[in-house]
Amino acid sequence: MEAILTQEPASVLGELLKACAGTIADVGYGWKVQVGAPALPVYSFTDDDIIVSKPQDYDPFPGLEETFNAVTAQYPDPESLWESKEAPPRTNAAWEAADAFGRRTADLTLPAVPYKRQVQRLMRAWIEDERRFRRHSLTLPPDASALELLDTADWSSARNGYVSKDFSISEVVEDLRTGLKKVSIRERDPADYDWSAEFEL
Repeated sequence: MEAILTQEPASVLGELLKACAGTIADVGYGWKVQVGAPALPVYSFTDDDIIVSKPQDYDPFPGLEETFNAVTAQYPDPESLWESKEAPPRTNAAWEAADAFGRRTADLTLPAVPYKRQVQRLMRAWIEDERRFRRHSLTLPPDASALELLDTADWSSARNGYVSKDFSISEVVEDLRTGLKKVSIRERDPADYDWSAEFEL
């Protein structure tokens, strides 16, 4: 990838993170980077562990502006002398029917990815992960004190029908007086990042 000296360093890092399906978070003592699929769970809990005297929130669906069911991408193609090329669009008729509003496409630019199969892998991983809508906000007991942003926790919930379902930690607020930890979590599935030959368009 060619970077120009007038570019902000963060914008260059952002393109490199897109190339590896990476996410970055400030965890207080430094930067934490997660690449590709969510990591193995570092904490497990059930409905009985949740502090019921604290507020809970559940958001099963994002707003329309945050909902996509198809994806396109442009990338530099070495075979075309590094000219920008359009990857085959990735669509899903079932998602479009379920969303009722028809096709809503996200347009990606991947200037740091010159390999067409890698582009398709990133497109599939991104759109599959994008369809993981469930978000919860809840408070966990002091034994969850080690949880950090981007960590994975699995939740078994009879109330919600979850069996060791993976969730990524997207927000953490710790009560230093009680040791309780309020977390915002979003559902994840490592299988979204799997790849086989039949996925290639």
